[in-house]
Amino acid sequence: MKMKKLFKNIISVLFVSFALASCGEKQKDDVCGANTEYDTPVTDSFKFANEGSIPNNNFLTATSGLAIMEVSLASNTDGDTTNFYPLNDESATARFRFRYEGIDTPESTGAIQEWGIKASHFTKSKLTNASRIVVVNDLDMFEKFDSSGGRYMGFVWYQPSEGEDFRLLNLEIVEQGYSINLLNQNSRILDGYYEAFQEAQEVAKGRRVNGEKDCDFDSSGEVVETTISNAKENFDTLGVDDATASSGKQLRIIGQVIALSGSDFYVRDVNPADDDVVPASIFAFTQYKSAGVKVGDIIRFYAKITKYYGNMQLTDVKLNNDHYPFEILATTKEEAEELGYVYNTDPVYMDPSLITNVDSFDPYAGNLVKTTITIEDSDDFVYQSQTDASTFTIHAKCNGIDLNIRCENHNFFSSESTIRTVFKRGKSYDVNVLLGIFQYNDTDDVSYQIEFPFFKASEYKNYISEHIN
Repeated sequence: MKMKKLFKNIISVLFVSFALASCGEKQKDDVCGANTEYDTPVTDSFKFANEGSIPNNNFLTATSGLAIMEVSLASNTDGDTTNFYPLNDESATARFRFRYEGIDTPESTGAIQEWGIKASHFTKSKLTNASRIVVVNDLDMFEKFDSSGGRYMGFVWYQPSEGEDFRLLNLEIVEQGYSINLLNQNSRILDGYYEAFQEAQEVAKGRRVNGEKDCDFDSSGEVVETTISNAKENFDTLGVDDATASSGKQLRIIGQVIALSGSDFYVRDVNPADDDVVPASIFAFTQYKSAGVKVGDIIRFYAKITKYYGNMQLTDVKLNNDHYPFEILATTKEEAEELGYVYNTDPVYMDPSLITNVDSFDPYAGNLVKTTITIEDSDDFVYQSQTDASTFTIHAKCNGIDLNIRCENHNFFSSESTIRTVFKRGKSYDVNVLLGIFQYNDTDDVSYQIEFPFFKASEYKNYISEHIN
């Protein structure tokens, strides 16, 4: 892989940082408790009293009293949010999002906060290796859903291995110091939880978020100027990495907005290198905050690069920050060219004849592409998520290779009837879409999906037209 001159400079900076660390500062191997599992006497002694109620209950359909159900792990989002399946049902429509009651771990997705990556890694490691997982809640005392309405709330019990006692993960997270205790209600059904969380907070004094420094969190303020292409190529050095608990480098990027997706946006390199057959582009997650940009804007901003379900994306985008300003440099072609930038918001053509396997999609990941898809020849070509009424999946292929369309909180494709009006089973369409890669459960299996940028109802034919051979 080609290494650009900028990357050589980055290596020099890192080398200097390492040399300074060798002269007395703590080095990365001195983890300051980052990989330490502290003693957890409260969690160790707290017993799962509701195991006998599992067979007779359905957590998802319960409306009052005890809600409980055995589940399997779908994927981990961060330290206090996990995606589960009901046990023995790993269909896409059965998957549901779950937010942990009584805790709030530091951010590791929309923003990168100290201890956030470590908290995410801790939760993930416990559930990935668990023999059994059970979710539980008291619906007479606690809310069934979070404030967004999209995530179930509750407590997670896991069995580390067959024959061992179940452990309450929410409680363990508090006792390990990855979150302060936020459980402030006493439940009759979930007896002893309130007192146990208070005791765990006492044990966790001085641990992690309660006063300890995360030695893998980059608080140096060092900024790396980079292109999107370079950031993707050198992710191992620049990126937020759950496996190594690196918080990533603070990047400064200049790019052109090529698509909007709600409050988020897609941005492309303004001056792609001559050898970039497909100009590099990437999704920027703004954590539901508007950046105030439109398609075509040339912007300079600060962010970090991470992976979300295998898809490289920018996160921790600085919006209202005097130290890291978000700047719109140009809004027209004339202004862009005056500054020496290439102005091009056109989709990249992805020739269907060149798509011969899943790997053929990879060069286009994160980009706005123009291609041809064929809708599955079945009445069931579209289905709605059982747990999120605003999310639909449309089964489709590109040259015979699976390339499903995902419609999540889309301003136009907001109902199944609208989707079925636009798309017909077995028909082929020319589309302008955003391409993403998705990887579940830390496997090597990846799939690609496409989504449409946000557009007005009157504009949909600019993005979708029936293919004519």
